[in-house]
Amino acid sequence: MNNTIFKRSLLAITIAAGLASVSTASIAGNVDGAIKGSVVAQASQESLAGATIIVSNKAKGYSKTITADADGQFNLAHIAVGKYLVTISKPGYQTSQVSDVIIGIGKTVIIDAPLIAGNIETIAVSGARISAIDFGSSESSFAITADELDVLPIARNLNAVALLAPGTVEGDSRFGGLVSFGGSSAAENTYYVNGLNMTDFRRGLGGATVPFTAYESFQIKTGGYSAEFGRSTGGVVSAVTKSGSNDFTFGIDVITTPQALRSQHANELYKQNDCTYGIESGVVVPDCDFLLGDVLTNRQNTESDATEINLSASGAIIEDTLFFYAAYRNRDFSTDSKDKLATTSYTFQDDDPYYLLRLDWNINEDHSLMAWGFSDKRTTQNSTTRPNGNVATGYAKSGGDSYSIRYTGNFTDSFSMSAMIGSVEFADTVRSSVDDTCPVIWDARGPGGIGCWANFRVSENNDTRSQFRVDFEYLLNDEHTFRFGLDVERNEAFNDTKLSGGTYYLYTSVAAGATLRNGHEITEATEVVRQRGYATGGTFKINNNAWYIEDQWDVTDTLRLNLGLRGDSFENLNANGNTFIEIKNQIAPRLGLAWDVAGDGDHKVFANFGRYFLPVAANTNVRLAGAETYYHEWFVLEGTNSDDTPIIGAMLGERHTTGTGIAPAPDSLVDHDIEPMYNDEFILGYQAKINDEWSWGVKFTNRTLGNQIDDGSVRAGLKTKGIDADHFILFNPGRPVKFNFDSDGDGVSEFYELSAKELGYPSAERKYHALDFSLERSWDGDWMFNAKYTWSQNYGNAEGYVKSDNGQDDAGLTTDWDYPYLMDGAYGNLPNDRRHVFKVFGAYTILDNWTVGTNLTIQSGRPWTALGNGYTPDSDLYEYGSTYWVGDRKFSRGSFGRTPWLVKFDLNSSYKIEFGESEMNFRVDIFNVFNADAPTRYVENAEVVVGQSNPNFGYAAARQAPRRVQLTMDYRF
Repeated sequence: MNNTIFKRSLLAITIAAGLASVSTASIAGNVDGAIKGSVVAQASQESLAGATIIVSNKAKGYSKTITADADGQFNLAHIAVGKYLVTISKPGYQTSQVSDVIIGIGKTVIIDAPLIAGNIETIAVSGARISAIDFGSSESSFAITADELDVLPIARNLNAVALLAPGTVEGDSRFGGLVSFGGSSAAENTYYVNGLNMTDFRRGLGGATVPFTAYESFQIKTGGYSAEFGRSTGGVVSAVTKSGSNDFTFGIDVITTPQALRSQHANELYKQNDCTYGIESGVVVPDCDFLLGDVLTNRQNTESDATEINLSASGAIIEDTLFFYAAYRNRDFSTDSKDKLATTSYTFQDDDPYYLLRLDWNINEDHSLMAWGFSDKRTTQNSTTRPNGNVATGYAKSGGDSYSIRYTGNFTDSFSMSAMIGSVEFADTVRSSVDDTCPVIWDARGPGGIGCWANFRVSENNDTRSQFRVDFEYLLNDEHTFRFGLDVERNEAFNDTKLSGGTYYLYTSVAAGATLRNGHEITEATEVVRQRGYATGGTFKINNNAWYIEDQWDVTDTLRLNLGLRGDSFENLNANGNTFIEIKNQIAPRLGLAWDVAGDGDHKVFANFGRYFLPVAANTNVRLAGAETYYHEWFVLEGTNSDDTPIIGAMLGERHTTGTGIAPAPDSLVDHDIEPMYNDEFILGYQAKINDEWSWGVKFTNRTLGNQIDDGSVRAGLKTKGIDADHFILFNPGRPVKFNFDSDGDGVSEFYELSAKELGYPSAERKYHALDFSLERSWDGDWMFNAKYTWSQNYGNAEGYVKSDNGQDDAGLTTDWDYPYLMDGAYGNLPNDRRHVFKVFGAYTILDNWTVGTNLTIQSGRPWTALGNGYTPDSDLYEYGSTYWVGDRKFSRGSFGRTPWLVKFDLNSSYKIEFGESEMNFRVDIFNVFNADAPTRYVENAEVVVGQSNPNFGYAAARQAPRRVQLTMDYRF
């Protein structure tokens, strides 16, 4: 055996797998991979029809034999993620064998096998060649395995993995660190595990949680994905869990992040000296809300400890046939903090376990079944101790039980299918023992939260995503491979939400000349209490159906066209079970081109055009189609009682109502001609191999928002018809609308048609342009290196499903578009615009058992601006919400520049001890090594109320997370 050639062969395979970070195959799905190739005689290069190809994995009990066709071509779809041995033979030729062929999620390994003539029994391990680049792929994605992540300092969640991919940035911290893909909002992605759609369909913010130790492989699709995937205008995060094998293995991980090894950033202090002073009863009294040096944000009184213990076991129930994998995660997370005055303390506790079980049954070499389930049910407890000694204890329930069964079958060498049925549960219940008796009270004059309340909103939410899909693949001939399938979901959302104590009191000091949001003008300085009433609820159903078809057409040996078409239909029902919005036959073309420039698999040009539709979030059902009560009233605050409740004086103005508590008729809720929300995307890229170890690539991406769906008032349009009434509908900003509305209150609704000009809204725009450059060396057991630079611009007037300006996760119903004046000045660089992003990560084996890893991210800041609480051009139009007018001056979006550049450097070191068939690994991860504390978001509200400046404007509302050290010990036996 030629050991040098053998090592090169293995390295070529590794490089081929690693190049997936620029572009991977589209032939395989989001659970498994595939192998394709050709067999020829080495001397003559003639095709060898009838050659035998055996793909096997001894540990998994898998072996599949296929035969090359008349042109020497072979194809095997739906191969589980893992490492395989490929053996190629034919009478009269030496057998060729390739070890450690890595199958990743969505990856097609292409093998070119020239066989040497002769009946010598020795096996030529270097005979087959793995194509360094999959020239047939036209999508953009990043793939990485759990083994590779083990040598990198990466947080243990899907967001951290997704942030390794080019074109991804972390969204607003108030959305839980979720990721923005290609300029889309953080609520427009989809998440799959073992092919099960785990996405939160109420708001689109993340999904169900699987124990991280159970993951085996990941694929992050950043664009150009095939017609198989939909319901996303952002990215697709796919993962596969570990499975059992013939070898029984057990593992235990102990991971802790102790408070003693956490750093803390400095408190945010008030830096202005803007007080005036007067004398009351001979005492000098300051007349201001804040003194120089007052604490605005308390960062010095936060203590967090986190420990988790992961247990895992796997093996064969029946050797070569039935396998199991089980994981159990026990957690103990706690946080203690105090408010800015250090007078109110908060305690948070999260200690419920997660678990997962997976079974795999190899029925025979052509048919298999996978069943798996997990639970991420958890109850978190929180306790608030207020200055008056009141202790409010609450709890929040989230997660649920989920399962899936998946069948995979290869009926012939050219026809295969997979079918999946599954269900995912999401709970989000917030309760406490004082919810019925303690109203929400917030004193904006300094103390903050007072009273005895524990939870702002008291809610019970239970959602279930039930899904079924079937996928087929048919290899018609060497030129055409057809893929087609159905994707069906039946989702149900239950909601019951109200305010603690049934109401919310807000205490403020209002200056003379200020105007309240109900239009009432304050003539002299007044202490004011605003009272809010809010309640909503019901059971809401959503039906999502889709079909797709795709032809992977090899026009020549070096040119492939990926021609796909997807048809989506969405239907949302209200609390009464009636359809309030239905959009059928949303046809999405997915057109890709991949060209092997030199015909050697080392240089590729690829291009892709696609349209991607986003369904209406269930949050829209609950908020818009439910029986929502929502109003505000303002009163003079005469004082407070002993329990901090207000002594209410005269009413200031009239009640401002936006929800009457009656579910409106469906035809009055939605524009009759509403169009779906979608993105159009164009990608052009080049990928090349430098040598056996290194590769590089460059890619241009353009994304354009086609339609936005949001709610807005039609008051301005009705005024052009001589009608003085206000009404909200779901519509496409910038397009005309048709709807029914009882404008005169006689119980009979009238039909109205308003033009875009009459409505007064600009068209929704969101554009994203990017150039990605990459250079990488894939992990080979010794070292790895990956560097990416992305220049991008994300601009327009519509961020998407959520709103980072105010942290609003009200998917599909943000304050944008509520009234035309809110969009005056909205056009500019959007919150997820990070013009420059550098990502460099890698690992190096110093000694046989000692590895170090690094992860560096450098990115430019986020745009920010000044937001006001009035509308100077026409104050009569103002109802509520932050505007781009402060006083009599307009500050368009992003006009205040950017937050500072962010630099985050993470480092780890791991040492492995092996004894017998067991191993123990000790690892230290240091996140934010240099304890960088640059602001990630500023306070953008420049006014408290119209005409009254906000002294906190421009202060850091959030900063980089401080340095923390994570210690890990894992033992495998």
